Amino acid sequence: MIVFNLLCIECDYSFEGWFDNTLAFNKQKKNKLISCPNCESLNIKKALVAPNLGKKSNSKIFKNQKTLASNIKKIKKIVEENFDYVGDKFTDEAKKIKYGETNDRPIYGEATIDQAKELIEEEIKITTLPFQSSKKNN
Repeated sequence: MIVFNLLCIECDYSFEGWFDNTLAFNKQKKNKLISCPNCESLNIKKALVAPNLGKKSNSKIFKNQKTLASNIKKIKKIVEENFDYVGDKFTDEAKKIKYGETNDRPIYGEATIDQAKELIEEEIKITTLPFQSSKKNN
């Protein structure tokens, strides 16, 4: 199961949805089976959810590190398969999406701390990812 944070484009209401996989989400969205519980709009988009790791005893620290690494690999795979990599143009592309200058879609890339603060000030929702992209050019 994958848990996605979902956001209604119409009323800005956020909620979560559980799906067998990304394909199941896409199929349900295409068939207009996902609606906002607040306003019933079908105009929904998804965002990633951080892995839910519970507390474990000290004797299981190594196992938790393996689980965390495994979850990060899963998140990385989901992001790289379903999001557009925009590199260091992340800030510009996020603004274009917010202001309707380009198609709304999930993106990821790099931003400086100052650029991230700027996006937050413009009420553009962002999150840091716990990995570096395989597509990043050095």
